[in-house]
Amino acid sequence: MIREEIPAPASARTGPATRGADPRADVLLDPDIVPAAPAPSAPRRSGSDRRVLLTGATGFLGAFLLRELLDRTDDDVWCLVRADTPQHARHRLQETMRRYLLWDADTAARIVPITGDLTRPRLGLAPRQWSRLAERVDVIQHSGARVSHVAGYEPLRDANVRGTAEVLRLACADHVKPVHFVSTAALSTDPVDPAGQPPPPGTPAAGYVTSKWVAERLVLQAGERGVPVALYRPGRISGHSITGACQLDDAIWNLVRAVVLLGAAPDVTVAQVSFTPVDHVARAIVRGQAANRPVAPVRYLVNSSGMPLRELFGHVANRFPIDTVPPDVWLTRLWDARHGYDGALTRASLLLASYRALLGGAARPPIGDAGVAPDGAGDADIASPPIDGGLINAHLDYFESVGFLPSAATQSPA
Repeated sequence: MIREEIPAPASARTGPATRGADPRADVLLDPDIVPAAPAPSAPRRSGSDRRVLLTGATGFLGAFLLRELLDRTDDDVWCLVRADTPQHARHRLQETMRRYLLWDADTAARIVPITGDLTRPRLGLAPRQWSRLAERVDVIQHSGARVSHVAGYEPLRDANVRGTAEVLRLACADHVKPVHFVSTAALSTDPVDPAGQPPPPGTPAAGYVTSKWVAERLVLQAGERGVPVALYRPGRISGHSITGACQLDDAIWNLVRAVVLLGAAPDVTVAQVSFTPVDHVARAIVRGQAANRPVAPVRYLVNSSGMPLRELFGHVANRFPIDTVPPDVWLTRLWDARHGYDGALTRASLLLASYRALLGGAARPPIGDAGVAPDGAGDADIASPPIDGGLINAHLDYFESVGFLPSAATQSPA
C-alpha cells in the first residue's frame, strides 16, 4: 500500500481508464498454476530455519512488514527488489528503512535481497534463481504493487495483476506455499461474488482498484486449487503510531501541508478522516501469517475511529499560524499558488477535485472496523488506536524533521 494518490480534476483526464485492456478477461488464472501436491498440514520448517519471501519491501507498508517480520518472528526474510545487483537491492532496502526510522543493523543479516521484477515472467528471475526460491521459501507476503490513483488499469496491469499471477505460480512450484496478499479496502464488494463488478472506468482510483479487484480473484482461484491464501484490505494507512514516520505522498497529509504553507484552513463542519497507523496494519498481517490456522478469506484492516477535519486543522493550528476561510476561497488560493513554494503545492493542486468533494462532505465516511486484529479485538497491541492529538502531533513532528513541513518555530507570529 501503499502510496495514496487522488486523480486530478475530471477535465484533466481523457479517455477510458482501461485504455483497451479488459479486466474481465484477466480474471482467469492460468490453468498451469496449480500445486503439484496438496498443502502439508503443518509448516515444513519453523523458527530460524523458515524463510519468508516479501514483495514490496521498498514501499511504505512493505518496509514496516519487513521490520515486523524481523521483530516478531525468527524467519529470514527474502525481499524481491527491482535493482541491478544484490548490492543495489540491499542499498534500496536500507535507504527505505532509514527513511522510516526502521533500520537495525543487528537484524540486517536476516534480510536477503533478491533482484527481480513483478512485471516480468517468473518475476524476472533466471531459471536457477526461480528454482532456488521455489524450493527454499516457505511462505509469501505479497504487498508489492504499482500504486497510482491517477493511472488507468492498463499501466498497472503488469505489476499488479500479472505480477500477482507470477507470485501464485511461485507459490505452487516445488511445494505449496501460503500466500498473504495485500489488497485495498476500496474494494467493498464480496470477492467471492461472481457478480461483483470492477469500478467503472473514469471513477477515482478506478485503475488501481480494478487491478486489485482482478488480483484478488486470481488469489482466490489459487485458494480453490489448494494454495492457502489470505487477503488483507487495509484502509487509509497513516504513519507509525509513535514515531509518526510516514509516506509523503498521502492525500490527507498533502492537504495539511497546503494548509500550513497557505496559512489558511478551509472552514468545514461535516468532513472527517480516518486512518490506521502503519505499524498496527503490519502487525496484524504478520500475526495472520503466524496463526498457522485457517483465517477468514478477507480481513479488513481499517479503523472505526475518525476525526473531524476541523479538529485535525485545530491540532495543526496549535503550532502554525492559520486563518480559517470558506472552502471555495481556500480551494481558489490553492489553485492560484500551485506553482509557488518551490513546487511544494503541486501535488496538492493535482488533488483538487478530491479535496473539493471532501470539503463538501461528499467523501465516504470511515469504513466500519471489521476487525484489525486477526485473533480478535482482545489483541490490544494491534487493535485500531483512537485518532487523537498525540497521534497527529507525532506525524507533524516527523514531517518537520524531514522538511515536509517548515519548522513550527519559524512560522510562529512575532
